[in-house]
Amino acid sequence: MERSTATETDLYFLSGGGEMGALTRKYDWSKSILGSPEYWPQNLKLTLSMMLSSKFPMFLWWGDDMIQFYNDAYRPSLGNNAKHPQALGQKGEECWPEIWETIYPLIQDVRKGNATWSEDQLIPIYRNGRLEDVYWTFGYSPIFNEERKVEGILVVCTETTEKILAQKRIQESEQRFRTMAEGTDILIATSDESSNATYFNKAWSVLTGKPLSRLLEYGWVEIIHQDDRDKFLDLYKTSFANKSEWRAEFRVINADGNYSVLLAKGIPRIQTNGEFEGYISTSIDITDRKQNEDRLVKSEEETRSLVESAPFPIGVYLGKEMRIKFVNQSIIDVWGKGNDVVGKLYSEVLPELENQSIYQQLDDVYETGIPFHAKNQRVDLVVNGKLQAYYFNYSFTPLFDSTGKVYGVMNTAAETTDLNRALQRVEQSESSLRQTILQAPVAMCILKEEDLKIELANERMYELWGKTDRISGKPLFEGLPEAKNQGFEELLKGVYHTGKAYVAEGIPANLPRKHGIETVYVNMIYAPYREENGVISGILVVATDVTQQIIAHRGIEEVVAKRTKQLAEANQELQRSNAELAQFAYIASHDLQEPLRKISTFTQMLETRIMNSLDDQSKKYLSKINSASSRMNTLIRDVLSYSELVKDSQVFKDVDLNQIVENTITDYELLIEQKHAVINYKNLPVVEAIPLQMSQLVGNILGNSLKFAKKDVAPSITIHAALMTEEEKKNTNLEASKEYYKIQFSDNGIGFKEEHAEQIFNIFQRLHRKSEYEGTGIGLAMCKKIALNHHGDINAKGTSENGAVFNVYLPVKQS
Repeated sequence: MERSTATETDLYFLSGGGEMGALTRKYDWSKSILGSPEYWPQNLKLTLSMMLSSKFPMFLWWGDDMIQFYNDAYRPSLGNNAKHPQALGQKGEECWPEIWETIYPLIQDVRKGNATWSEDQLIPIYRNGRLEDVYWTFGYSPIFNEERKVEGILVVCTETTEKILAQKRIQESEQRFRTMAEGTDILIATSDESSNATYFNKAWSVLTGKPLSRLLEYGWVEIIHQDDRDKFLDLYKTSFANKSEWRAEFRVINADGNYSVLLAKGIPRIQTNGEFEGYISTSIDITDRKQNEDRLVKSEEETRSLVESAPFPIGVYLGKEMRIKFVNQSIIDVWGKGNDVVGKLYSEVLPELENQSIYQQLDDVYETGIPFHAKNQRVDLVVNGKLQAYYFNYSFTPLFDSTGKVYGVMNTAAETTDLNRALQRVEQSESSLRQTILQAPVAMCILKEEDLKIELANERMYELWGKTDRISGKPLFEGLPEAKNQGFEELLKGVYHTGKAYVAEGIPANLPRKHGIETVYVNMIYAPYREENGVISGILVVATDVTQQIIAHRGIEEVVAKRTKQLAEANQELQRSNAELAQFAYIASHDLQEPLRKISTFTQMLETRIMNSLDDQSKKYLSKINSASSRMNTLIRDVLSYSELVKDSQVFKDVDLNQIVENTITDYELLIEQKHAVINYKNLPVVEAIPLQMSQLVGNILGNSLKFAKKDVAPSITIHAALMTEEEKKNTNLEASKEYYKIQFSDNGIGFKEEHAEQIFNIFQRLHRKSEYEGTGIGLAMCKKIALNHHGDINAKGTSENGAVFNVYLPVKQS
């Protein structure tokens, strides 16, 4: 039978129209092996009609030469027209030389009448100018004629390359996450819905010295300290029954057979359908931190005890502002300001020193780290309401932390008022000198001529010399031979010949005592004694026995040096511990977020690519991944926000709380409108604060009130502020000398039980399940931290009937 060229109408019928139809009409089938379409078998025409009108990718191999046809839906899999349109009507072997050897045995089996199906099969093909790895899900079906002979093969297929590559990327990302978890020192474990341990990371094995198989078999129970075990199990069982988060601090047996202190937290794993899957827990070893805290407390208690028991005035002041940390009764008596001085500023307790250079001396010591010493310095103090002159030998000694930074100043002193007043009286009244010397409360004598003959000495001088016999009229070193060869001869002769007074404190001298020669310590003044014509005729000696004070002072210095070293070591350990926590924050912000972002991105790509071909269960799994990624991302951001609050580099400014509230209302505008909420406030104060932290505080409290509103009841929130009364301050830990604002936030929400009033400010603390109210449990902990950063505080009250009330206490001024 002769074959003729098919008409456009016939070709259009066969192609199904569209872009492929246009290309088909341009193809001259009369020159092909099959000939013109009008002579094609009916089953071929029907198959092509069905295939070309389908929106699902299909192609057809026909006859012994495997002539191929394909529809528009299949064309994108060919790449950038690398094989199209010449592949239309081409032999299969000529079109697919790169894979023909691979698929030909499969084709031969189908030509025997056996249909086949493959899912996510790798079949590399040449397209886009190169050989690409392409994944397919396809079915090969034989096309029979009336004699049940196979005349063609219909291939129904879809390319799954993007899906497979996305799954591989997700698997690689999850593997990196697992590798990172195995490489961290943070202790990670999981349990299932039956409370059976399902995973411990390597850090657990390193800490406990037990193989992971043992840990998986027995869980935590056998390694927890027996004194902590029941308490932890009760907490775990209660949390497990409620499917709620838990947080615990307990001891475990480590690899050395000792106990390590762990801070642990368990987070319930909830499926998107609300089913409980078990817990994932993270723990950190805080043994060093706990030991350092205990040592610091003990060291502080010992230092306080030593300071308070010192027989001379001593005080410790912290920070550039010189806030009083420790004082003993001696310095309290000297100041004459009462016993309530600890916690106050030095300048607040002693304002009369402002123009006496002492503030500047303290500031110089704090800034330079160089000690300052003063001898016989006049200090004017207000005692009993009257400004009076006193004299002191005093020192300001810098206190250093483990980094070499000055964190405070220690002040030691010895009052020399009596000594200086005695000397002044001598200078003022020569005529009454002898009487003054004899009645002086300190040791005094007059040595005449170059041989230092004792002309006059009072009882206190004889007591100092250790002499009961009177040696007046004799040269000093003849009457007191025990004082020879100790350097006093040269000092006295120097004053006699030069006329320059000599003042010294804490000078050691070996003098006779009841049980022999003993070393005593003396504060002394050697002053030239002049006749009326100004000629030096002798030396006036004024002395005080300070042996007890010197011995005590040295003991204090040794103890302070020891305690300072202990404090430095403890601070160094705390810094290391804090550095490990900061490393964890870095992991949370970078190493954890990177795989999280990839999981989220690739899941969305996968969802976009194959959503229409997924069943309902698969869609639920994708939704679960998206939901979990979002919750974890929110938790990481909140943890980072909380960790930022410990930084001390932010600047305090005048902050108008009215503006802060107004900006917060703007931020919550949509939620307020949806809930028909009403927020009442007016005449809020201006406080000295960190603006960003004030926005975080107000935002968290208002957000809490909007979140925990009663169902079908419009939220009503009232903000009121007033200066605190003295009576109100007595019931707080706030400084009594400062002025504070009390800012009260009250709402008509669901409230909370009174026993949870302190618990809600703990980090990660939640009173409700995530399925009831979303959130991370960090917001109120941030509020607490912000209030403390501002030297204030926050507390809360609540009932289920009347809602919640949050009271924020902030200083009017920070200084």
